[in-house]
Amino acid sequence: MSKENYMISVHNTITGMTENIEVSEAVYNGYRRSGWAIKRNNGRFRENEIPFSDLKGGLDGAYENFDEFRSEQDDPEKIVIEALTLQDLQYVLAGLTDSEHKLLRVFFAEGKSVRQAAAEMGLPHMTVQSQKARLLRKLKKLLEK
Repeated sequence: MSKENYMISVHNTITGMTENIEVSEAVYNGYRRSGWAIKRNNGRFRENEIPFSDLKGGLDGAYENFDEFRSEQDDPEKIVIEALTLQDLQYVLAGLTDSEHKLLRVFFAEGKSVRQAAAEMGLPHMTVQSQKARLLRKLKKLLEK
């Protein structure tokens, strides 16, 4: 009675090469069955898979946009704009003096008028007005860099 040789190809992780090795009939049949199962499962998956090209449709022929899976926090454009805005703001604030920081806070954070700010600081109205104009010019110049 002749013994049949059962060979399978395996990847040797030590040498990085594919090698043929001799195995028993039981191992060979198990290996072949697992290969069949993989092919069968892949086939079933692909039967139920929807290719991206099939998503084109609707009345206008446009691609679906999957808005239900996105949030505003995931919007790359918004993330980049916020990062650049914060970076620009940090740059601008670093270029201001303490008195300019105070003016910025009074006019924009507290929302006071020039007259209210002048009264609070004990300065003439026109002085505070010119300081505000100078601050706005400086901010514009720093933001344009």
